[in-house]
Amino acid sequence: MGVHLVFLTPIGAIAGACALAPLVAAVLRERRHRSVRRVLGLGNPRRRGPVASALSASAVIACLAAAATQPAVRTSTVRRTRSDAQAYVVVDVTRSMLARRAPGAPTRFERAVALAQRIRARLPEVPIGVASLSDWLLPHALPTTDPRTFAAALTTSIAVGRPATRFPSPNATDFSTLTSLARGNYFGPGVRHRLAFVLSDGESRFYPVGTTAAALARGGIRLVVVRIWHADERVFVRGRRDPGYRPDPKAAAQLTRLAGPLVFSEHDLGGVVSAARAILGRGPLEITGRRDRTVPLGQYAALAAILPLAFLLRRR
Repeated sequence: MGVHLVFLTPIGAIAGACALAPLVAAVLRERRHRSVRRVLGLGNPRRRGPVASALSASAVIACLAAAATQPAVRTSTVRRTRSDAQAYVVVDVTRSMLARRAPGAPTRFERAVALAQRIRARLPEVPIGVASLSDWLLPHALPTTDPRTFAAALTTSIAVGRPATRFPSPNATDFSTLTSLARGNYFGPGVRHRLAFVLSDGESRFYPVGTTAAALARGGIRLVVVRIWHADERVFVRGRRDPGYRPDPKAAAQLTRLAGPLVFSEHDLGGVVSAARAILGRGPLEITGRRDRTVPLGQYAALAAILPLAFLLRRR
């Protein structure tokens, strides 16, 4: 990572020459006073006030001139990407993901989105895409290492009930649709390590678990399932519990049949990331871009002018 000091409007430095004006004026004024005192036969008084005032005025002008140049610190980060590995974060968007412990508490969906962001941050070199899961699987962002693209897909493209299910059902989640990851062009043709993080409460309608697992294995897709669930959570409508929803405690066993030991609690981010790294292993890194970040400093230079300005006002 490179760090550089830059000036966004360097022409503003011309104003810095004005900082000499109070000092030049103070010197000329002092010369005139000495000449008058010499003619009158007066001694030279020991006064530091005029010099201090001139220095303070110069400091004010210098600080404002520095602010006018808009100094900034620019950091440049090279983006390195795994060329042999890709992943998707698959977020359940069915109605049961609205469940929460109490009105106002984070919903399962909100916790899933926050967890997806943390997973993305912990695997910066792995291209990760975003997909939604209901009774169909839909990609919203292809695998990328750009955190802004990933975050935009999570926060603007998906929500509970968006995209809508194709068929109305009390329990719309269908884990068998995950086989689309193996059948469709979700991953690049040269990608050997293919992984899907499934963030869901696991409450799926009936599906052939063995057939689904076999189809994913044939496509080289590995699953890491994160269960966003708690037994006392309910769906609330206008602050009241929806009697039509009850948590399904049997869903955990079905998830284990599908993903084996790679089923994690939403609180076990370390386990999720460790499992992902074990599956993806190590591979070649390619430079795929550069990210520049600029932090402006001009406001601090302007604030620095307050001290000498306060000194001048106090002397008045």
